Amino acid sequence: MTMASTVSQYLNDHSAAYRVIPHAHSATSCETAHKADVREDRVAKAILLRDERGMVMVIIPASASLDMRAVYDETGRNHLEMVREEEFGSTFPDCELGALPPLGPAYGITTLVDSSLGRRDTVYLESGDHETLVAMDGREFDRLLSGCRHCDLSRDWY
Repeated sequence: MTMASTVSQYLNDHSAAYRVIPHAHSATSCETAHKADVREDRVAKAILLRDERGMVMVIIPASASLDMRAVYDETGRNHLEMVREEEFGSTFPDCELGALPPLGPAYGITTLVDSSLGRRDTVYLESGDHETLVAMDGREFDRLLSGCRHCDLSRDWY
């Protein structure tokens, strides 16, 4: 598989400057960083949450863990729970299972973005498959997701 059509269309519709980086098959965002030879803190990892009001995508660096208290504080939604990968199919029909692109707006999903990602010189995104990354300037990433709420949502593992 290649880049998901929704991702490609979203990038093109927003005249985003990006390049595609192929890599060996990977199963996690940290493994993707390793196989693509990029730093984990520059890979944007998407986490899908849901409650009775619907879904929320949270985008954090692959090197960090999600701070659910920060998500609750930011959204006021105290019952958000992670969506299992097996449930992604209907929302992300053009993506391989587990290759969640961190572009919630492209799929009509409310999105929160960790503030630290925009401060990176380059940000890498899953493209909807397990063998391709999209690379773009951090400022371009911020512009692409300018309609989303940017806040502190993660804690570094290091």
